Amino acid sequence: MLRIGPYSLFCLDVQYFSLDGGSVFGVVPKVMWQDIIEPDALNRIRLSMRVLLISGNGRNILVDAAMGTAWNDKLRDIYQLSDFQLDDELQKQGVRSDEVTDIVFTHLHFDHLAGAFRRSGEDLVPLFPHARHIVQRHNFEAAMHPNLKERASYRKEYVDALARHPALVLVDGPGVLSEGVELICSEGHTAGQQLVMVRDGSNSLLHGGGLLPAVSHLGYARGLGFDVDPLAVISEKQQLIPALAADGTILFFAHDPFHEAGLIGLDEHSQPFLFSSITL
Repeated sequence: MLRIGPYSLFCLDVQYFSLDGGSVFGVVPKVMWQDIIEPDALNRIRLSMRVLLISGNGRNILVDAAMGTAWNDKLRDIYQLSDFQLDDELQKQGVRSDEVTDIVFTHLHFDHLAGAFRRSGEDLVPLFPHARHIVQRHNFEAAMHPNLKERASYRKEYVDALARHPALVLVDGPGVLSEGVELICSEGHTAGQQLVMVRDGSNSLLHGGGLLPAVSHLGYARGLGFDVDPLAVISEKQQLIPALAADGTILFFAHDPFHEAGLIGLDEHSQPFLFSSITL
């Protein structure tokens, strides 16, 4: 647990899945990443799906929701889905599901959205029916009308379920979600992504979303195969990472199988590296 201002921050280790190495590292040659995260015999990489819980100031805020349970057997096998532990992880921190006030989606790719819903017969119903479901309007529109590159990532049944949710909240651009909790916009990984920053006068933590999902993606040119604008990803990292290093901001990694969070340093060539790993 980490304390920042009035908030207690917890890492909820809710689920694991596997993706093809090319999806995770894009055009970066395999020889450059296989020693960082070792692929299996089928070139798949095991990744975490961590959820950040921000608790305090009268709110229990979840950042993203992982993949959940509403998948058929074929897709469970394809993604090698582990059991979904969100409810258990919340209980460990003394939070009931009906006490969750907000879910902030960094973006609506299926591995960040689907866990907010469960299957009830043929329907998808919200796991947290009374919590606000918060997403950038730009990203919601991108998910409702996906481009060809992202059509498989924005799965229609989950996006439609979110669109029907009466507690859906669309926000426009950066801003303050709650005192000490800010939304920062990022466009390189996907349109309208929002990163979540928690800070007081002394300490800060940033959820890296799909821009900085793992230690292995700290390198400026190390993007995901899913990125819609790789050059924008590079530019955003070049602006953001030195600021994180200078401020001592903790970076939360949603998809890193080894590190929950960490402090970032810059070497003598101004290249980023993990200065120290942190467990919340």
